Amino acid sequence: MGAGANGEGRGHGSGHDGRVTLGFVARATLVVIGLWAFASLIWLGRDILFVAFFGVLVALFLSIFVDPLERWGVPRPIAAVAVLFAFVGLLCVAFLLLWPTLQAQFSVIGRELPQAVEGLESWFRGQYRLMVGEVGRPRDEFLQPLRERLAREAANIVGGALPLLNTVVGALFGLFVTVFSGLYLSIGPEVYLSGLTRLFPPRSRPRIRRALNAVAADLRLWILGTAINMVVIGAATTLGVWLLGLPAPLALGLIAGLLEFIPIYGPILSAIPAVLLALLVSPGDALWVVVLYTGIQQVESNVLAPLVMRSAVRLPPALTLLFGALMAVLFGFLGLLLAVPILAAALALIRRLYVEPLEAAA
Repeated sequence: MGAGANGEGRGHGSGHDGRVTLGFVARATLVVIGLWAFASLIWLGRDILFVAFFGVLVALFLSIFVDPLERWGVPRPIAAVAVLFAFVGLLCVAFLLLWPTLQAQFSVIGRELPQAVEGLESWFRGQYRLMVGEVGRPRDEFLQPLRERLAREAANIVGGALPLLNTVVGALFGLFVTVFSGLYLSIGPEVYLSGLTRLFPPRSRPRIRRALNAVAADLRLWILGTAINMVVIGAATTLGVWLLGLPAPLALGLIAGLLEFIPIYGPILSAIPAVLLALLVSPGDALWVVVLYTGIQQVESNVLAPLVMRSAVRLPPALTLLFGALMAVLFGFLGLLLAVPILAAALALIRRLYVEPLEAAA
């Protein structure tokens, strides 16, 4: 009897363990399939996600001016529309005033940059020939396919994996959606914030709301500080290039100011055309351009940034460099453009939703 009962018990136990194992495998399989489907959906809609994040940044920028107007008694929809139209109007006026000069200077850059690149390539060829002689010199039939392949790969890197936004119609559509989604988000942020927090369990909603508000505040400060840096860097570069006597100072200053939005990579990219143009004059002028751009960036990093961005989110330089490279490889220039705000938002959420509660519980 005892042996039979034990055998029967082991039989029931084995059957129960088998059902548990099968159930666990089935649930794990469903979770993996669900995660794969979710990741595939995210990848298919990556263009829309980029546009949505741009819209959030536009809304945060508008809120810098809309919030004070609302506190002064202006209805928020009127304040948001007025700020947007004022900003667009300022851009249009600046464009109309500066466009003749910028058009002429960008024409100079477009005409002289290929000459500078060709001269630099010839110099490298000469140095290579001096080192290896005629025996090791690559022939033109090998160089031309190499140039074409490098050009294609560079175009793929710049374009990235964003099929919609890499077309003219898609870019215009994305700009339209970005502006108006930013406008609507700035008009009624509470509606979207409440809807987002309702996706979480009720007891977690207050903490999620506080975290999202803190992230929005961090990004708002980062946007404001970056805008100030862009204006100062653009003006300083224009003045410095003009004092050095290089062509197209306003165009080079505009490039430097716009690319200041991209930390680490932006200043390097903005210095390339200035150095190439200076090489057409003399190597000494190119050296002075390098000194100018380096000095401006040192002043920005050690003086300007601590003043205007002291309350904004701070990012580790190595992490910023690596994440920017990853976003550039995956999504091209637009990925590099959004790498820092995405990283800042992610780190702020991790800090407030995971690190701080973990430290409080310790």
